[in-house]
Amino acid sequence: MSNRTLLVAVLAAGASRRLGTSKQLLRIDGEPVLRRQCRVALAADVGAVVAVVGCQAVQCAEVIADLRVGVCVNTEWSEGMASSLRVAATAALERDTDGLLVLPCDLYRITRLDLRALHAAWQKDGGACVSRDLDQTGPPAIIPADCYGRVRVLRGDTGARPILFDPQRARPLEVDSPRAGFDLDRPSDLVDYMAHKTPWISRPSAQ
Repeated sequence: MSNRTLLVAVLAAGASRRLGTSKQLLRIDGEPVLRRQCRVALAADVGAVVAVVGCQAVQCAEVIADLRVGVCVNTEWSEGMASSLRVAATAALERDTDGLLVLPCDLYRITRLDLRALHAAWQKDGGACVSRDLDQTGPPAIIPADCYGRVRVLRGDTGARPILFDPQRARPLEVDSPRAGFDLDRPSDLVDYMAHKTPWISRPSAQ
């Protein structure tokens, strides 16, 4: 197996307008979602971890201050997702990594095992890797280094899908990840979580 290097970027810069409250700082079972995601990324042990913060950057940095997580501030967070991806890709380029694992902070059911499975598939393949839940594909996803340049010029509220699924490229490897379909985007998502609540991943293992 290859020994490709990876940077994990926890994206946590947005204003959570659809949810109506900061998802980064939302506490579920007493722990801010951002802190939980950073713990999961660290527990996966697949590469260095950074958090991309923007809206409420100071408060977000405070809840992870004791973790081995770098903090990258996205000053253009109001633009949308592309601005955070630019920051993450720049951090990955500066570290000369072979890949960038993008982990949105609101995918609250993702575990270290999900990230390890994605990483293992990427180590074998080396190209783009995305998570699959039923008929949906998306993050967590690994962007290979040869895409950093294109990611760094993305604009607007858009993700990296047009780059990863460019017909001129090999199709991304899809890794089954049934927990990737659960996020906190709208008030109904939070209501659904509370109505069908499963035990929060216990600390400190963050399985």
